[in-house]
Amino acid sequence: MALLVASLALFVTSVLAIPPSPGVCQPLASISFSYPPAVAPGLSSYVAYKNLTGPRGMRFDSSGNLLVVERTTRISALTFRNDSICVGWEKRVVLSNTAINHGIEIGPGNGANQYLYASSAENLFRWEYDPVTATVIGSPATLVWNMTNVGAPSGDHVTRTLLLEPPVDGVSKHIIISRGSAGNGDDAAANVTTGTAQIRRFPLNSVPSGNGWAWGQGQVVSYGNRNGVGIAFSKDGESIWEAENSSDNLHWQGIDVHQDNPAEELNLIPLKNAASIPLPQRFYGYPSCFTVWNSSSVLYNGTGLYFNFTTGEQFSIRNPPTEPTDEWCAEVKNNVPPALSFPAHSAPLDIVFNRAANGSSTDLTGWHGDAFVSFHGSWNRDAPTGYKVVRIPFKEDGSGPVAPPSSTAGYETLVGAPDLSKCASRCTRPVGLAFDVDGRLFASSDSTGEVFVIQKSST
Repeated sequence: MALLVASLALFVTSVLAIPPSPGVCQPLASISFSYPPAVAPGLSSYVAYKNLTGPRGMRFDSSGNLLVVERTTRISALTFRNDSICVGWEKRVVLSNTAINHGIEIGPGNGANQYLYASSAENLFRWEYDPVTATVIGSPATLVWNMTNVGAPSGDHVTRTLLLEPPVDGVSKHIIISRGSAGNGDDAAANVTTGTAQIRRFPLNSVPSGNGWAWGQGQVVSYGNRNGVGIAFSKDGESIWEAENSSDNLHWQGIDVHQDNPAEELNLIPLKNAASIPLPQRFYGYPSCFTVWNSSSVLYNGTGLYFNFTTGEQFSIRNPPTEPTDEWCAEVKNNVPPALSFPAHSAPLDIVFNRAANGSSTDLTGWHGDAFVSFHGSWNRDAPTGYKVVRIPFKEDGSGPVAPPSSTAGYETLVGAPDLSKCASRCTRPVGLAFDVDGRLFASSDSTGEVFVIQKSST
C-alpha cells in the first residue's frame, strides 16, 4: 500500500488530458507482477498494466499517452488517471492490425496531430494520429515495402525496429529501420544487396506513391548486423547506438563455444555523412565475424586448438583455409568491433537514454546520459541468463560507455529475475523501454503481458 500511495503522488505531476472515449481501467491496487523481480537498492518497480497481448515496442505521444504495440494484434494507448473513475491506467485501442509486431515511432504531423508509425515484417505504415483522443484518422499510408526475409524460419527475425530522426523546423525528414537476418545463419547477408542483417534510412519528404520505398532504395547505414532490435540516437545525434542479438550454436574450428559465446554487442554506427563512408567500413561482422564474451569457459578438446581470446575480441566461424580468418575479422578496416559486449544469449531488445531532467522526485537522478537496455533472456544456454533491465554508465560527453570494450562489467542490473533457474517460464522478460517526461523508465514484458515502471524509490 505504501508503494501504491507513493506512486499515485508521483504521477500527479504528469497527469494530462484524458481521452474522451471509454477506457478499460486497471486500478493500481488490484495488479502486481506475475513473477516479482528483484529490484536494485534505491529503486522501486511496479506493474502499470497487465493482460496485454505480447507487449513489445512503446512510445509516449505528445499528450502523455503510452502507446504500446501488442504483437500481431493492435496498438493500445495507456493513460494514467487519478479520480473517481480510475486510480491507475486506462487502456484504449488505437488501431487493430494483425501484421504489426514490434516497431513503433511517433512524431510531428499535421498541425496539432502527430504521425504514428508502425512496422510489420514486410511494411512500414504511417497513420495520422490525434493525441488528444488517442485515435487514428483515416487509413494508413505505406512508406516502405519488400522487407520480408524470404526463406527465413517462421517467426525468426520478423521485427523491423523504427527510429525517427528528430524534427528540424517541425518536420522529421528521415526514418531509420533495422532489419535482422534471415535466420540464425544467413550467409547471403555478407552481400549488402540481399537486404538482410542491416540498417537503412529512408526520406519522408519524397515518398513514392503506392507502396512507398522498396527496401533496397533506402540508404545503407550499416550491414552485418545480425539482429539489431534496439537502436537509439547518440547524444550528439550524429550516430546511432545499436544493441545486437548475436548467433546461437556457434563453433570455432570444430570446437563448441556456444555456451558463453558469442557476446551480444553494443555498436556505434555513424549516421552523419554515412553515404561518404566506404561500404566496407560500414560492415559489422555478421555472418562470419563474432565477438568473444568468455573464452575461459571453453574446454580444451585435445585437438591442439585453443579458443583463447579476450572479451571484445573478434573471431571467425569459418574453418581455415576458408576465409575470413580470425586475423581478418580482427582488423577494424574489415569489421567494426563493438564498443561494449554483453553476455552471450542475453538477447538485448531495446536501448534508450535517460535525457529527461525536470527535477521530478521519480527521476533516475545521477544517471542522465546513461543507456538502459532490456535483456529479454536466453534459450541457447544451459544456465539461463538475461531477464533483466540494465544501466550502462556513459561518459559525460556521450561518446561511449565508461567501461572499455574488453570489460565484462560495463553495466549494472536495475530489475531482474531473482532466480534464473526458473526462467524462461516463470520470469519477467523485458522488451520495449520508454522514459516519460519525469524520468520514469517504463518497460514491457511480452511473456507476462505487463508494462511496468522503474523509478527512484520514495523511501
